[in-house]
Amino acid sequence: MAVLTFTSALLLALAPAPLTPDAASTLFAIDNPSTLDVIFETKAQAKPGRWKYVFIHHSRTPAGNAMSLGQNTGGLSDHFVIGNGDGAIDGEIQIGQRWNQQQSATPPIGAASIDPACISICLVGDFDRAVPTSTQLRRLGQLVGTLQGRFRIPADHVMLVDQAGSTAGVGKYFPGTALREQLLP
Repeated sequence: MAVLTFTSALLLALAPAPLTPDAASTLFAIDNPSTLDVIFETKAQAKPGRWKYVFIHHSRTPAGNAMSLGQNTGGLSDHFVIGNGDGAIDGEIQIGQRWNQQQSATPPIGAASIDPACISICLVGDFDRAVPTSTQLRRLGQLVGTLQGRFRIPADHVMLVDQAGSTAGVGKYFPGTALREQLLP
């Protein structure tokens, strides 16, 4: 009985904290793009015509995940976060509560505003110093393609801001041309 009591107490002590209302759900890096349809299983239904743009930026941090990126700002400001292997699995797509609730993103530091009809995707990394991982780029292409297909977002509404030294941009080493070649028309 003492061993069972001790084991129970130990398991309770080691258990992770309960999920907060702003916690993110996760899609692990899987090669099949059709598996991304799960992103549309949100608590609030997406209204037709709600989403018209996709905004892509970097975290300007070497490591992180949805939880750590949302700590300093009072909650995750983005709809999606794509991990780089340091803080989240490389290529892991984390789905924020703003997406689950179909709420507008808030602008990252350095951006004056973000259109309320804009889906915000943050890639973990500082692309003013290094390039994104190949898995991050592959998963970004899959995610953006899935969003474009569902919401009929044209390629010219996928925004990559060239703003060096700011989280509002993609960083000087982000391969924007390569991403643009993957986009749906």
